[in-house]
Amino acid sequence: MRYMMFVKMAPDAGPPPAALIEAVEAEIKQQYADGILLDADGLGPAVEIRLTAGEVTHIDGPFAEAKEVAGGFSLFEVRSQDEAIELGRRMIQLHEELWPGQDVAVEMRPLFGPPTPAE
Repeated sequence: MRYMMFVKMAPDAGPPPAALIEAVEAEIKQQYADGILLDADGLGPAVEIRLTAGEVTHIDGPFAEAKEVAGGFSLFEVRSQDEAIELGRRMIQLHEELWPGQDVAVEMRPLFGPPTPAE
């Protein structure tokens, strides 16, 4: 099963502390070594493209109505939803330990599509 994780926080959270960056990098290296992490990266400002009443428009982010922004993503190959949830919990724990006081959300979404070779 493939899952995508989004790490979301307040738009004005500021840059994370160096200790958190180092811990997340170590976690990523281990997940790559374990064969469960397929890809990961930080995310920049969004551009939204819309089709409304037959007209295509785009809006540059950040969006005023957004209460949180996705700061990064990871793409995993896991055996179960429980394993995906545990990966999300681990990311939340790192933020709590190394950047206390921040409101952080981790969204885990299953991906649907053609199966990967491992499936």
